[in-house]
Amino acid sequence: MKKSNQLIIILIAGGMMFSHACVKVPADVDFISPKASYSQTTFEPVLGRTTLLPDDPTANIFNADNSTSPLTFKILHMRGASTGEAVDIFNKTFPVQVWKEAYTGLETTREEVEKKRTIEQHHLFEVREHSGQFVMWRPMDLQYLNAIKMQPDPGYKFDVEVSNSGGSKIIRDMELKPMRPQPYAPSAIDPVTGNSQGNITPYLVSSVKVYNEDNYMSNGDVIVVFHKDPASTGNTLTFEFRDSAYNPINPKLFNSTRWEDILHHFGPARFTPEAVTYDVAYPIPLAMRQTRYTNASGTTANVMFSYDRIANGALRMTALIGMNFAIYEPGDWKMVFWFYHKNPDFRDN
Repeated sequence: MKKSNQLIIILIAGGMMFSHACVKVPADVDFISPKASYSQTTFEPVLGRTTLLPDDPTANIFNADNSTSPLTFKILHMRGASTGEAVDIFNKTFPVQVWKEAYTGLETTREEVEKKRTIEQHHLFEVREHSGQFVMWRPMDLQYLNAIKMQPDPGYKFDVEVSNSGGSKIIRDMELKPMRPQPYAPSAIDPVTGNSQGNITPYLVSSVKVYNEDNYMSNGDVIVVFHKDPASTGNTLTFEFRDSAYNPINPKLFNSTRWEDILHHFGPARFTPEAVTYDVAYPIPLAMRQTRYTNASGTTANVMFSYDRIANGALRMTALIGMNFAIYEPGDWKMVFWFYHKNPDFRDN
């Protein structure tokens, strides 16, 4: 009987242990830190450009503070900074142009470029769902931008909800302060006031001799003027060169320029005694990617005009004019390089 009781006790204890071992342990709950925050809370994009904020796609301005990934971001309560009133324009979606395949810089026709792009509907200002980066989109119809307040207006405030399955946090009173459109860069127009603030000049003017002088030009002796035909519906870019009296200089005088490699274009360059014109696709550059047509970071196109001349009867000199630029709106554009102060000397001597 004693042994029987001992057996019963052992069985009961074993059953309790088995029952305890089968208790379901709760799964780990996602953690969201109350200290999660943005290191940058004010954003000042230039309207009329599709802009990633921050500009560097590898930069991280959100500190998750060990919150469990993935996190989901959502913009809330976009409102006027001065009024606190809701802003309807940011609740609407608009057609924007996006890449569905990567741009390489090796495309040989505009049709090939357009096959890699498509039209999607987006809000003008968005946060990327899982990265927390912001995007200011360029709508296909720029008239929509007229409804957006620009600096010096204080712009807008908004909140961002950051969440995962463990909860959410609201980051409040972030600021969006758009700047007026600048359809090209560099620009001599102040993005806040709209006032002119000087001239646009090339980044490089080298070995360009002044006509009938033993002096050489510097960057400040050449002014670059951008002009778009407001009625244009094409996609062209024309380069012109003008002397101090604003008379045209034949582009063929820039005799060592590699005209077919100067920028990403489609079809042959078209020359006249006054200009050279290219069929292109906009914006220029087409994407922020380094190619043989851009600067090292891929943020601007890089053009180089050059000519050779014999100096002192023996020395061959190569004159160079280099310009980094970007154009964000389609159309028939012209860039004029104006030797406004003195004329360049193309002659051998």
